[in-house]
Amino acid sequence: MIVFCEYVVQEEYRDKYLGWVRSQPERWRNVELAENTAQPGVFVEWQRAGSEQEADNIAKERREGRSGWSEMESWVKRGAAGVRVWIFRPVSGV
Repeated sequence: MIVFCEYVVQEEYRDKYLGWVRSQPERWRNVELAENTAQPGVFVEWQRAGSEQEADNIAKERREGRSGWSEMESWVKRGAAGVRVWIFRPVSGV
């Protein structure tokens, strides 16, 4: 299972957001974070989950802004509603 998260950090908050990211390396353990090269400020995160339940827990934590995630919502375009989270499962036979 993969938990995928996408959001847009408003231009005026990009440096503040990146400073927040760098100041908390433990938050990003096992998380891949990337910024769109053509559209600076568009960020994606993905992380593997060992089970569907674990993926659901990770997604719920992000959607509800728990564990300090809400701190970044003021920098995201549309706030909490702008943080989109999806869960993907592997496709068998490919």
